[in-house]
Amino acid sequence: RILQLDRLLDRKPRELSGGQRQRVAIGRAITRDPRVFLFDEPLSNLDAALRVQMRIEIAKLHRRLDATMIYVTHDQVEAMTLADRIVVLDAGEVRQVGTPIELYQHPANRFVAGFIGSPKMNFLPATYPKGIAIPHEAVEVGVRPEHLRLGEPADASVEGRVLAVERLGAESWVYVDLGLDDPLVVKHAGMADLPPEGAVTVGLPAEACYLFDGQGRSLPRAAFG
Repeated sequence: RILQLDRLLDRKPRELSGGQRQRVAIGRAITRDPRVFLFDEPLSNLDAALRVQMRIEIAKLHRRLDATMIYVTHDQVEAMTLADRIVVLDAGEVRQVGTPIELYQHPANRFVAGFIGSPKMNFLPATYPKGIAIPHEAVEVGVRPEHLRLGEPADASVEGRVLAVERLGAESWVYVDLGLDDPLVVKHAGMADLPPEGAVTVGLPAEACYLFDGQGRSLPRAAFG
């Protein structure tokens, strides 16, 4: 019943879908009562609605069994919602280890900053005042879509034109062309009523911005005053 397999007990293995077979594998692991669970993308073949439900069930299972679970996933939503601690890997190298909130609020480098969050963090080229000791000349400003202010004043602002608007009901994702390789993504509460190709101002609050050097390392904000 936990895995929604109670209606499939009369079926043979060849009659099960890939997602159903994955749930069977999870069930077999549960019945063995192991000290450590090793999950390798167990929800990858499930549809979106069932993935959400199975994430909840795995979280409940973790609390009930009080067992260690090592969970491999490329889905950062799964990582953020299920993990007590996350190990972020890039090409076999550990980029950062921490709790979900630590990785979200204090990314150690550009890779982690871009991986954690949905939509992902925006990165903008930047300059800095002379006299500030920076280990590398090139710097980037990172700011998450949910922290940008559409059409509102802030510590700094950029001007652009609207490329597209994805209206999702409770929120909208606005894609703004700044003349860079990638558009700026703004997460706006409610239904954004913006015409395509229209001019728009986007405010950047200083307290929500991150700084990265030319090698992608996060720079302490204290160094910038």
